[in-house]
Amino acid sequence: MRKFGIHGVLIAVLSAVCADAGTLAIVNADSSAPATAAQAALLATGRFDAVDLIDAYGSSPVLGTLSGYDAVLAYSNRQLWDPTGLGNVLAQYYNLGGKHLTLATYAFSGGPLEIGGAMGSGNYAALTYGSTGDVSGSLVATVPSDLIFANIDLASVSYAHNVNFAHPGLAAGATLLATDGSGVDMIARSANGVIDVNIYPGGANSQATYVLLANTLTSPEPRLTILVLGALAAGFRGWRRSRR
Repeated sequence: MRKFGIHGVLIAVLSAVCADAGTLAIVNADSSAPATAAQAALLATGRFDAVDLIDAYGSSPVLGTLSGYDAVLAYSNRQLWDPTGLGNVLAQYYNLGGKHLTLATYAFSGGPLEIGGAMGSGNYAALTYGSTGDVSGSLVATVPSDLIFANIDLASVSYAHNVNFAHPGLAAGATLLATDGSGVDMIARSANGVIDVNIYPGGANSQATYVLLANTLTSPEPRLTILVLGALAAGFRGWRRSRR
């Protein structure tokens, strides 16, 4: 009976760590058609119970608007209403228990499209503004074992691109996860687990691209997984000693 109990705890905790996000907010400064297309494509991945669009062009969301969501994807394709304020609110959301936060293009392209505030520096930043230019349209993983690439065939990942894409730098303490294969950084995880993806969600992207985006919004951050598994292993060793 005790054996069943410890196995039950292992299954329950691992399931909690690996569970999909329930609700997703797409915070966007974009026109209706591409934002709605991104919403439909992410919902079609089957990873979310609901996907809502939240405007950041004609207004800027407050913390109370975001606090009920399990995950937030923030991106821009038009001028943000309040680039600094939005970055600060996103940081507050994440600090107060937001499970997953991903920023996407053109949030790294500088000027009024760039998400600033707290998200642009310190442990929140993964990709930093450097310059703009076209990218290859491909993805090459630099850490293929990372959980965001689980069940992803990168050869099937294709995304719309143009000369306005960021050629970003890698922030201090961040981990580079993918490039475009031609020297441009495309995906990185910040020191505190925020993921930056240099892909425009509203473009003519393959469905595999949206599955990858969904992975960034649902996969556990590696250090959290290690901590949980370490705690479980220690507990299991203690349980075994108690039975001797």
